[in-house]
Amino acid sequence: MKRLLIILFFVLVATLAYSQEIVYTNQVTVTWDAVAPIEPTDIITYQVWTDSDAGIVMIGETDLLQYTITHTVEGEYVPGVSTKRELDTGDIVYSEINWSNVNGVSTPNPFVVRFIKPIQSPEGLRLQ
Repeated sequence: MKRLLIILFFVLVATLAYSQEIVYTNQVTVTWDAVAPIEPTDIITYQVWTDSDAGIVMIGETDLLQYTITHTVEGEYVPGVSTKRELDTGDIVYSEINWSNVNGVSTPNPFVVRFIKPIQSPEGLRLQ
């Protein structure tokens, strides 16, 4: 019995450590911290991505620290952001993608976005 309680305790702790929020919506605005340029002449922009059943897709690029993502197809989406650094030599360097469902310093509160189209309310409500 004691061994079973210990196993259940560790399963509970592991589950809580990997918890992630599920946001039910078709539109979400994600924000992130600025990445400092390495050289003063660097141009820093951010690429916004989603990962879903359809695959990994870059949905936009911005120099702002936020981006609004709108989904039109039902499904579960994992937003991500990467940094693009353009050097004055014309070279371009990309960072890895910071995915919203990966816990850590880069995403302390992991989340995914799930879009389910709403269904119409019944009409003709009346007393019988």
